[in-house]
Amino acid sequence: MKPFVSGKNLRNLILDFGGVIYQIDHLKQIETFATLGVKDFGELYSQAVQSPLFADFECGKITPEKMMETISRLLDVKDAGREKIIDAWNSILVGFDDDAVKLIGKLKIRYRLFLLSNTNQLHYNVFIGEYSEKYSADFNKQFEKTYWSFKIGLRKPDEQIYRLVMRDNQLDPEKTLFIDDSQQNVTGAEKSGMPAVLLSKGQRLADIFDENGNLILH
Repeated sequence: MKPFVSGKNLRNLILDFGGVIYQIDHLKQIETFATLGVKDFGELYSQAVQSPLFADFECGKITPEKMMETISRLLDVKDAGREKIIDAWNSILVGFDDDAVKLIGKLKIRYRLFLLSNTNQLHYNVFIGEYSEKYSADFNKQFEKTYWSFKIGLRKPDEQIYRLVMRDNQLDPEKTLFIDDSQQNVTGAEKSGMPAVLLSKGQRLADIFDENGNLILH
C-alpha cells in the first residue's frame, strides 16, 4: 500500500462498487450456468475474459444484445433462451451491504465522495433498480459523481481512468484515497499517483472506518 496522508487530512474518497458496497458471488454464477448445462463455466469464463470481448462490454463498446448472443455461442447454450442466459449472467449479483450503504451516508458528509466501478449495462440495470426499490433513493446521487466503466469507455486498472477522476474534480492526490477489493485495481491507482487501500478477502468497508466516518487504518 502506498503511503497516504493521515485520516485527519483526508478530504476525498473514491470507492469501488462490487465487493466494497455491493456483494457479488462468482460461485453462484458458476452454479447457475451449470443448470443450463455449462459444467465448467468458471474455466470457460476465465479463458474468455482474457479476450477483448469482456473488456469491450465493460467499456460500453458492445451492446447487451450482442454480448448475450456471443455468450450463448461461446458457452453453447443457444437453446436456453435469452432471458435465462441474462438471468444466469446476473446471478453473480447478491445485494447491497447494508452497513456500507449506511456508512456512505456519513462519509458523504465528511468527505468529497466519488465512485469508480468496472461494470456493464446488464448488471447496472439490476443493482440501480434494486437500490431504488430497497432504499427509495437514487444510488448515483449518494456521490458527488459516479464513474461507471461502460459509460465512460475506460476501465480499471487503466491508469487513465484514475487520472480522469482526479482531473475532472481537481483532486489533490495527497488528500485523496481510493478503496478497492482488487489488487490489480489498487496497483493501477498507485501507478497513477493516487494513494489506495486494498480491502482484503473478508474485510468490509465498515471495518476501516469508525461509526463517525473516521478512517481507522493503521
